[in-house]
Amino acid sequence: MMPVRHRNSFMGYALPKPGEGCMSSAFTSVIICTRDRHASFQRSLGSVLAQRADDFEVIVVDGSSPPVELPEDAPVPLRVIREQCSGEGSARAAGLRAASGDLIAWCDDDAVWTPDHLEVLRAALLADPALALVAGAGPPVMFTPVDDRRRNGSVAHPPPEGFLLPASDVLHRKHAAWDAGGFDFSLGAYAGGDLWARIIRIGAWRQVPQVVTIHQRAEPIALPDTRRKAAQRLQHAWRDDAQRWERARTRLRARAAGYVPFDPDTWRDGRRELIFATHMHEHISFAAVARQLIARLTAHGVQVTTGYDGRDPIPPGWEGIASRSIEPRNRLALVYEPPDDRAALGCERVVRYAMWETTVVPPSQVAEINGTLTMLYVPSRANACIARENGVDVPVRVLHHGVDPQRFPLLERPRRGTEPFVFGCYATLQTRKGTDLLIRAFLEEFAPSEPVRLALKHTYDRCRDYAPSDPRITLTTGFFEHAQLLEYLQGLDAFVLPTRGEGFGLTGLEAMATGLPLICTPWSGPADYLDPVDTYPLRYQLQETGGIHFGFRRQFGYWAEPDIQDLRWLMRYVYEHREEAAAKGLRASARVHRDWTWDRAARQVIADFDLLAQGLTPAAD
Repeated sequence: MMPVRHRNSFMGYALPKPGEGCMSSAFTSVIICTRDRHASFQRSLGSVLAQRADDFEVIVVDGSSPPVELPEDAPVPLRVIREQCSGEGSARAAGLRAASGDLIAWCDDDAVWTPDHLEVLRAALLADPALALVAGAGPPVMFTPVDDRRRNGSVAHPPPEGFLLPASDVLHRKHAAWDAGGFDFSLGAYAGGDLWARIIRIGAWRQVPQVVTIHQRAEPIALPDTRRKAAQRLQHAWRDDAQRWERARTRLRARAAGYVPFDPDTWRDGRRELIFATHMHEHISFAAVARQLIARLTAHGVQVTTGYDGRDPIPPGWEGIASRSIEPRNRLALVYEPPDDRAALGCERVVRYAMWETTVVPPSQVAEINGTLTMLYVPSRANACIARENGVDVPVRVLHHGVDPQRFPLLERPRRGTEPFVFGCYATLQTRKGTDLLIRAFLEEFAPSEPVRLALKHTYDRCRDYAPSDPRITLTTGFFEHAQLLEYLQGLDAFVLPTRGEGFGLTGLEAMATGLPLICTPWSGPADYLDPVDTYPLRYQLQETGGIHFGFRRQFGYWAEPDIQDLRWLMRYVYEHREEAAAKGLRASARVHRDWTWDRAARQVIADFDLLAQGLTPAAD
C-alpha cells in the first residue's frame, strides 16, 4: 500500500496574488532594483526614506557585488533581496513577489523622488477606484527598436500604446500587475514599460500634472546587445498584440453589422443541423480531437457541416462533411479552437471551444468572447475558473475530452523479469509539458546500472531541445499512425506527464485507457480526471510563467511547477512496486472506458444545444 503523503488539493487552481490584502488599501511597497551603482543608489534610497508619508515599506532587490549598504535605523520597514537576477524582468518580479502593500511604487537607482512623491501619486490613485495606474508629469519615453528593419527598409514602429513610462514615475495597484500577467522574465531591459503598457490595456490610468521624480539618466545597466535584443523582442510582442486586438475588433465589428437569424427548424427532434468550424489537418491535435467529437455527434444523428481552413487537406473519409462553405448561416455554430472563426460569426448563436494553459487570458480574447459568443466551452474546471477570473461574462460550460474505448483498449503487457522497466511520455515535448523535469528526474534518480529506460515520443519531426545524451533515453519524432501509437504504449510500463499547464491533457487519459499507471500533475486539465485511487498525482506549487513564449504568443500569469523531488520519489515508487502500479493501471482503464468517452461529450453537446435552440442558456459550470 502506498503511504499517505501530503498533496495539493485537486481543486488547487485558485489564482494566487502573493501578499495581496495584507495591509490597508493605502499601504505601499516601494521597490528599488539596483546593481553596482552604490553612490546613486544611496541618493535614491535617501529620497524614498525622506517621504512625508510613513505608511510604506521599502524593498531593495540588490544584485551588486559587493552588496549595497543599508541604514540600520530606517524610519520605515526596510527589507533586502540579494540575488543575481538575469535581467530587469526577473529583478522587478522578485520585488513585486515580496511586496506586502496593496499599492506598488518604483524608484530606480538612477532617480530621486521629491518629498511629496508618494503623497501626490497616492492621492490621485485612491481618489478614483477605477484607476489601475498613475504616473508623474513628464513625457513618456517613445520606444524605437534597434536594428529591427523590415524588408522594405522601414523601421517597425510600436503601436500607440507602445511607450515606456519611466518606472520611477509609476504607482499602480498590485492586483493590476497580476491581472496583466506580471513581468516578462525574458526582457533584460524595458520590462517595466512592457508591464505598464499591458496594465493600461485593461485598466484606466492618468498622469498627474506635478513633477515628482528627478531622473539622473545614468548609463544603462544592461549591455547594449542585451538592450537591443530586448527591444526587438518587445517590439515584436507589441506588434503581435496589436494584430490580435485588430482581429478581435474586426470580428466585433462584423458581429455588430448583423448576422443571419437562427432558424429553430434547423435544430429540433429528428433534424439537428450544426456548423462545426475547425481545423481538418490530420496531424493537428485540435483536429484529431474535433474529428472524434464529430464522429460521435454524427452517430447520434446530428447533420454536421465542417467549415474549415481551406489550406488544410481533407483526411480520407471526411469528404462528405468537410466544406469550405458554411452556408446557410441560419444554424447553430460550434467554433473549435484554434481556427480563424470569422466565418462562423455570421450565425446568430455561436458557441466556441477554447482553452488556456496559464491563469491569464489575453484581454483581446476576453473582449471577443464577450462580444460575439452565446456560450463558451472549456475542457476543464480549471479553465472555467480562469475564464471567469479574467472577465468572461458569457455562460461557461465544461466539455471534457474523451477516449474511444475501441481505439484505446486495455493492452496486454507481458513482461519477463529481465526486461527493463520503461517510463514514457508522448506529446509535443516542451517546457510546458515538463519534459525538462522528466529527463532530469530520471537521470538523477536512476543509476546507469539499473534496468530502467525512458522512451520519449515527440509529435513533430524535429525536437531540438531534448536530444538524449544518455543511451537509456530514446527519443522518437514524427507523426505516428494509430497502430504505431498503440505499439508504443504497449511497450511502456508507466506514463509520466509532469505538466506545468494543460487545457485538458488528453495523452494522460489515453495512456490510462490502455492500462498504464499514470504519474501526472493534478493542476489544470488533468485535475479533472486524476484520482489517487488509480493514479499517482504529483505535488506542485503555482509559479509565475514570466512571459514564456509558446502557442504563438507570450504567456503570463501562473502555472504549476512540479516538485522534482516528489517526481523522483514517485518514479522510484512505481519502479519498485510494479504489481501495485499495474493494478492501478487496470482500475484506471476500467474507469476511463466507463466514464470518459467521446460519446458522453457528444450527448452533452446535443443536450446543451437543445436548450440553445429554444433560446435557453445551459447552466454555467
